[in-house]
Amino acid sequence: MKTPVKATRSRISFSIRMTPLIDVIFLLMIFFVMTIRFQPPEGVLENRLPEKGGQGITDQQTDWEVVRLKVKLVPEGKSLKIMLQERTVYSYEALLEYLNLLPDEILIVIEPEPKVPYKQVIGVFNTCIKSNKNNVVFAVAG
Repeated sequence: MKTPVKATRSRISFSIRMTPLIDVIFLLMIFFVMTIRFQPPEGVLENRLPEKGGQGITDQQTDWEVVRLKVKLVPEGKSLKIMLQERTVYSYEALLEYLNLLPDEILIVIEPEPKVPYKQVIGVFNTCIKSNKNNVVFAVAG
């Protein structure tokens, strides 16, 4: 004879094991870290910036002649005005002609005024690179 089974009301305990969940999360994190590909930054200029307000320029190379290019904006028409040591040029072509007359091992310091747009400063930098002048630095404002 069968004994009757009593229905008992028991509490059902529910628990989640966290160890496998944490293991899966760490595995996914390792997977994404190992498969990520960073893109190289665009528009990086290779140059040397002086340290501590321009004092590093004289310490870097004492045997080079230093040419300072001051980039200014002319108020009438907002045209570009590049002040050289002994002359003023108003275009990149005139600057390129002047830079081609200088020796290749010269140190060029670009000193833009604070209100000069970056586009024009980059234009002066690119003109220096076109004339095979690789020793180009930017002056620190201050």
